[in-house]
Amino acid sequence: MSKSENTLLALEAALERITQGKPKRIPATRKLSVRAIEEEANLGNGSGYYYPDFVEKVRQVKSDIAEAKGEYIQPEIQSVRTKLNEEKRIKKNYKEKYESEKEKLALFAAAQHHLNDKLVQALARIDELEYENVELKEKLTNLKRSKVVPIK
Repeated sequence: MSKSENTLLALEAALERITQGKPKRIPATRKLSVRAIEEEANLGNGSGYYYPDFVEKVRQVKSDIAEAKGEYIQPEIQSVRTKLNEEKRIKKNYKEKYESEKEKLALFAAAQHHLNDKLVQALARIDELEYENVELKEKLTNLKRSKVVPIK
């Protein structure tokens, strides 16, 4: 037997032990994966992926186990689409919140500008009134002085 045939046999034996629930090198509670089978077969990382038929067999066994438990495993493209749709929904939600906050900020800025304009107008009016007050005090003083008569 060649080395690749021995490796494939070791992988097959490890898969069989794991599916029977009697692994030697990994915990029985570990999820079924190509990496778990490689560790059970005491092989290097990634060595199982040299055998595409074996990887497909692992996927099939995995889905069979899930069906036996009553679970439904989505095909990979379906799960990717589901994740994509979820990401789109989240992105849309954030975009709506961003636009809402942007509108609030614009309204706040407009109100702030309006209040600032009113403050400038009020300060200008205060200056006018203070100037007018000074003028009226001078007129009053002059008027009172003009009514003063000398004592003879």
